[in-house]
Amino acid sequence: MRRSNYKAKRCPRCGTKNHYTSFKCAECGLIFSRVENGSNKLAKGLILSGKSNEVVKAPMFPKDVSKKTFLFLCGFLGFFGAHNFYVGRYVKAVFQIIVGLGTLILTVLSSAINIEYIMSFAFLPVSIDGIMWFFDFCDGIFNKYKIPVAVDFTDGKNLMK
Repeated sequence: MRRSNYKAKRCPRCGTKNHYTSFKCAECGLIFSRVENGSNKLAKGLILSGKSNEVVKAPMFPKDVSKKTFLFLCGFLGFFGAHNFYVGRYVKAVFQIIVGLGTLILTVLSSAINIEYIMSFAFLPVSIDGIMWFFDFCDGIFNKYKIPVAVDFTDGKNLMK
């Protein structure tokens, strides 16, 4: 018999629903305490070195990421992806900085040349960037933003080998 008030947490690696008191994922065997004690700084190094398979995107702020700093960067420089650079989500950050700087350039060009239609080229990417920025900020407030965390999937082996 299935209970409707079943409290569950999702595994950040495979997405399987587990009971909220579970020690490890029933599907893939990931030990949840390893994610909770993981390092974002190490995860950024692994992503840049091409070892992103040892990184999990978890909806929690690890010990080495400040929520206040994340929300400050997202609130004031989020259109340019500063908060994504801070946590190591580099693809999203590069997209946002390209769109943000492109919008600034198009704004300057349209005011200098006085041609209104130049800004119409930037409408769709700017809209997507603005929506991403808004949802990132809301997800950060409600602790739903997925932050890369380095997790040791093997027992006792060093991640940076």
